Amino acid sequence: MAEDAPVTLPTERRIGRHCLYVPSARLGLYLAFTGLVPRGSHVLMSPVNCETVLFAAVAAGLRPVMAPVSPADGTIDVGAVNWDGVGAVLATHLYGLPGDIERLAAECERRGVVLVEDCAHAFQTEVGGRHVGTFGDAGVFSLAKHPRAGGGGLLALADDALADRLAKVRDELLTAPATGRELPAVLAPVVRDAVFALRLSGPAWRAARALRIEVPHEHDESRVRDLAEAAAAAPAAGENDLARFDRWMSVGGHGYRAAHGGLLRGSVARRVRMIDSAGARRRRLDGMRLLSGLPTVAEGVARFADQPLFRVPLLVADRDAAREALERRGVITTCLYTPPLDDDFGPAVADPGPTPDIARWWTRHALPVDPLQARRALPVLRGLVPAVRR
Repeated sequence: MAEDAPVTLPTERRIGRHCLYVPSARLGLYLAFTGLVPRGSHVLMSPVNCETVLFAAVAAGLRPVMAPVSPADGTIDVGAVNWDGVGAVLATHLYGLPGDIERLAAECERRGVVLVEDCAHAFQTEVGGRHVGTFGDAGVFSLAKHPRAGGGGLLALADDALADRLAKVRDELLTAPATGRELPAVLAPVVRDAVFALRLSGPAWRAARALRIEVPHEHDESRVRDLAEAAAAAPAAGENDLARFDRWMSVGGHGYRAAHGGLLRGSVARRVRMIDSAGARRRRLDGMRLLSGLPTVAEGVARFADQPLFRVPLLVADRDAAREALERRGVITTCLYTPPLDDDFGPAVADPGPTPDIARWWTRHALPVDPLQARRALPVLRGLVPAVRR
């Protein structure tokens, strides 16, 4: 079953690399890992991360190793990395912040280590005039995050021959389009926009939690044990190895490898064109200007304050109180990655990182704010007390 891109997306032209259209960024990560990294390799990643990136690595037969965390931005602290046994690096551009990606790319090239960039939050981020997703061997973009489309992702590859090969692997992994889910996926971004415009975000969020549509994260030891057992088991003859991990890869994204029909592909393309418009970029940059001047803003934002980031991380003393105050103003805080991955899944699934205190401090105090909601959030944000790391 082939999954063809609906149009030549603006991101592909801007990146300058061939891109494969995928139903989800997590499937793109899985393809990048399987195409570039030998099974059994150790892949370094920040523990301040979405759990699905760990699932993608495990599903590809890799062993996640937690990296040292930079207190400036929650990304990999390149100078503190122990490179012994590392076969690949996943650089997650957290909230759109690329960290020290130039130095990381240089180290990977010098050591012959595969570099995959997780650009799910970095749809428009550039470093020195160069788009993220081009510093490594592959870059994976989400079209459901920054463009707020109903799904979709892009896998950008440096090697065109590998792109052709992975396109075939992708098509073998795809399931039939979920026709009953396509219309809701198309309508969801429109409904979100309307809820935001009508200042109904707070009531809608509270209702979702009351109905358990949005459920707070809870550590589940049985899930960790089952994942470790699945990782250790050899696939049965003729079995699609990814299918064994659908339970985990589907978390928060049912249909992550369902092919997109024309209705959804067309909707995704329209959302991408919208986010690339001059007006949309200007509104996000205006929010960046307001947020980057706050005393609570993470140190690493200063280098990229001229970029239209997905979120701006503030580091605040009492994040829970800040979230509640923002919610009362209709500003909803999402993309919180707590606890760190090694606290949640290691050592059964992942090797622990060398800076657990920094990772826990980040996940406890980081308050990611959407630049598009900056003006609505400012009355609360101006009164927040910065977190102090002791």
